[in-house]
This record gives sequence, structure tokens and C-alpha cells, in this order.
Amino acid sequence: LAQVEAQSFDSGAGPCIAAMTIFISMLLAVALAALAHGVAAEGTEPSRWRGFGQGSGCGKEAVTAKAREETQGHQVASVDACKAMCEGLPSGTCTGVEYSATKSSCILLSEQVKYTRQAPGKECWSMASDVVSHSAEVFIMMPLDAISPDGSITDPVGLAKMLDAMKWAGVDGFMVDVWWGITETSPKVYDFSAYRALFEYARERNWKVQAVASFHQCGGNVGDACNILLPDFVYQAKGIWYKDADGEENREYISLFADEVVVGDRTPLQMYEDWMAAFAAEFSADLGSLVQEVMVGMGPCGELRYPSYRLSHWNYCGHGEFQCYDQHALQLLSTIATAVGRPDWGLPPNKTTVGNYSSYPHDNEFFTTGFKEDYGKFFLDWYSSALKDHGRRVLGKAQEVFQNKLAISGKVAGIHWWYGHVSHAAEATAGYYNTNFRNGYAEIARVFKEHGASLDFTCLEMVTEIDEKSQECHSNPEGLIAQVVEATAAFGLPFSGENALQRYDEAAYTQMASHREHLHGLTYLRLNWELTRDDNLKRFKDFTTTMHGGLEDDTKKVALRGATRL
Repeated sequence: LAQVEAQSFDSGAGPCIAAMTIFISMLLAVALAALAHGVAAEGTEPSRWRGFGQGSGCGKEAVTAKAREETQGHQVASVDACKAMCEGLPSGTCTGVEYSATKSSCILLSEQVKYTRQAPGKECWSMASDVVSHSAEVFIMMPLDAISPDGSITDPVGLAKMLDAMKWAGVDGFMVDVWWGITETSPKVYDFSAYRALFEYARERNWKVQAVASFHQCGGNVGDACNILLPDFVYQAKGIWYKDADGEENREYISLFADEVVVGDRTPLQMYEDWMAAFAAEFSADLGSLVQEVMVGMGPCGELRYPSYRLSHWNYCGHGEFQCYDQHALQLLSTIATAVGRPDWGLPPNKTTVGNYSSYPHDNEFFTTGFKEDYGKFFLDWYSSALKDHGRRVLGKAQEVFQNKLAISGKVAGIHWWYGHVSHAAEATAGYYNTNFRNGYAEIARVFKEHGASLDFTCLEMVTEIDEKSQECHSNPEGLIAQVVEATAAFGLPFSGENALQRYDEAAYTQMASHREHLHGLTYLRLNWELTRDDNLKRFKDFTTTMHGGLEDDTKKVALRGATRL
């Protein structure tokens, strides 16, 4: 059985192909005999299949003519007959099929379907694999306002009841934002007492804690139900904020171009280091035991990215705006452009060529042609490199502070809209250079690897839809996730994830569970009373059991589904 992927055959492959052909013929004889005589194991359930829609082919690209000759020739009347042929082979031998209705041709696949491609007249189907023994931990994400702005636990009685429900559901612990704006109200004066009390809720339930070093503000993004600003001595500072092309500041996270700018008597980078050192000292006895991990915030929403799509200016699925018009960014860009002998490249794209927050890439010059030209390549490389350098600096400080006493991680945003467009425009404005034959996520994974950090990714509940809006926006979350999984695997990084939107339905849980074999852990967004309702809580419990390797019959429903990576 041949994998449907581009292959090359040399003259020395003849004996191997001949042997494989004989083996395939023997297996097909068994399958066809079983199909013809209706042989089936008594009492077994029919195999469960997952289709990728009309016009889908299995594999990254069309196979070569020689490979096609070796895999075709099985004439069947329907896709159901094709699947039945696959099911009739010994367990584990066939895991998917590609059926052509125009040719009544059935191709059997020996490896799980991880990619699909556009292929008119064909259908790609994947059969659920046997239960995978791999398990992944499940954490519940705490309410954003679990700790109130005044530094106390919000509704301690109600919170304890919700956590008891999560204990029944089988979670391994919780993730919580440890807000900079709450814990350092004046320079170098720290108060973690509310979080110490909160962490005791985890200790009482024999749980683990993932603490987020939240150096960003809460409020102004999707799902934000609180208003927690940065410390006032930071928030009131001037000249350290991101600016867009209109010169409008964004104060949800300090501009990475101001990492080395002195504010008071410290730079932002020193502030991050001092805060992490204070946290490590406060919880020194619990690092690596109760407190298992610190996720280091490196941008808005705690994600390593630019604030390119703030809700007050942006409508889905606009590509967002570049955020490099503050004085420090402009100075750096000018210096780099001069250094490469092109001082005329010393300014970012202007709005007449790149559009606004809600623009589509085909509406402007830069994301139609400009990004592929020399200036566009130079600018995107500089913009993304500045983001990666910021990640290096902050993760480097975390590594120095925590000294391998616990795990550290960083979060990358799941920007799935325009992923299917050649420009990858929305990713580009956020700082992910994922076009012009660049692999933006492999480059970020390399940065994380340098500092021993794992990578956390969002939107694991999403599927690549075929509705009009998704097609209009070239949305492809599954292809995006597959690329990030590949990048982390290439660098040997632990891969963790979470859902982007609050979901309680089985479809979302099934989709998240489909990534289980790749996951080190999953954090579910988010704890609230709705999740603890009877039906929702039961589905969530089943999900955590599945992620832990249980509910084998339910796991069989989950085929490893990859989508075309463009």
C-alpha cells in the first residue's frame, strides 16, 4: 500500500516494488474475499470514518505517474465499497482511502491522513486509528478576575464550588494570570498574598498550578471580562508604547522597541526580571512541585506578537496593522536600513499601500505584490526579527531567574484568518513572517528551544470550515496547527495548547482530542458557572477522561485530521 504523496522511484527500487506488489495482492485477495462473502467479526462495530469533503485528495500534492500506477487499479462502484475494501484488510494495514467517482477508482492508504489537497472529482477519507496510549494533562483556565484589582480572591465560596466540580471532572490543575498590575503597585514592592491563598485551592485538591506572568493589561481583547491595567508607574510613562501608522498609542503591553529604555530607574526588561525574581522568592518552596510551570507573557494577551488587531479598531477578518511607528521602532528601522545600504527603506509601509486594521490583503498594494519585492522582504524580516529578539530577551531572563526549577513556556497566537492567502497578511502584521518561503513558526520554535521553553498554541477547537465567510477570509486553522506541530516536533519542543473560544459542545471536544497524541498538555478556556451545569460538566468530564487515555470507544471517533497547508 502506497502513501498518497509525491514520491520518486529509481532503478534500484524495482525489486522492492515487485515485492510490495505481491504483498498488496495477497492482502487485497483477503479483503475482496471478505467483502464478497460478507465476512465480519461477530459483534464488532463498523469502522468510523471521517471525510474531508468533495474535491479533496489525500496527501500534500498529486502523486507521480509511476506512484499512481502502483496504487490504482481497484475498480469499485462507490466510496462505501472502497471503504469496505479498506476495512477488510488486517487491522492497521489500511487507514484511509482516496476515491475517484469519475474513474470508479479506489486507492488504499497505509498511513494516517495528515494532509489534504484540492482534487476535483475525488474524495479523501480517514479511518479512525486504534486507541493511542498517549495521554495529555488537562488544566482549567481560571477566570480572568479570579483575583480582583484590590488584591483579594473574587467570590472565594463560589470559586471553591466550581473547583470542586473540576475536581470531579478530573482536571490536573489550573492556569491563572498573575497580573503585574495587581502584584506590583509601586516599584519593586510586590504583594502575592492573594495568589498564595489561591494556590492553596490547588494544593487542597492535589493539583498543579500553571502561573502566567501577565505583563499585559486585561481588557480590550476577545473574551476579556475585566479591566486590569499595567502598574500605574508604568502606565503613566511616556514614549514606551506601540504606535500604529496614525500615531495612536496602545498601552496594553510595553513596546518591545522600548525593552532597553529607562523608565524611572529601570528598563522594562529589568522590571520583568525583578518581578519574576520576586515571584520565585515568594513561592520558592513550591517551584517544580505545586507550581509546575510559568508561562512568560511577551505581548498582548500574554502572546508573543504585536497588538495588530485590537478590538477597538478591528473587525474580523481584517489583516490588522503594523505596530512599529513609535520613535524607538523608527530609529531602529532607519539604522538597519542604512546598515544594509538602503536608507530609503528606513520607514514602515504607509497606510496608502498597506490599508487599515479591517482591510483585506487583496485591497492594498503591499499584501498583493509589495510583500514579495525587495523592500517588502526586508521590512517583514526586520519586523519579525525584532519580535523574535524580544522573545529571546524575555525568555532569557526567565531562564536566568528560574534556573530549571520549573518549566517555562511561551504562548503563540492562532491567527488562522488569511493563513490560506499567499501573503499570510494577518500573521505578518502580528510579527509572524510565514510567507516568501519562510516558516515563521519554525523560527519562533528555534527561539523557544534556545531557552528551554515549551510552546503553547491556541485555536485547537477550530476546524477548517467551508462556509462562505471562512472561504472569504482564507481561514485554515487546521493547516496552521499542523504547521506549528511540525515546527515544535522538529526542535523537540513540548507542544501544549488551548481553545480560543469558549465552547461546551462535543464537536469542539472531539476536535481538541484529535490533537492528543501531539500534546504535552491542554488548558481549557475557561472556568465559569456555565461549564459546571449538568450536561456541560458531563461532556467536559468525558473529554478529560479521553485526554488522559480513557474512553477508548469515544477516542476511536477522533481521526487525526490535517488540512492542506498552503
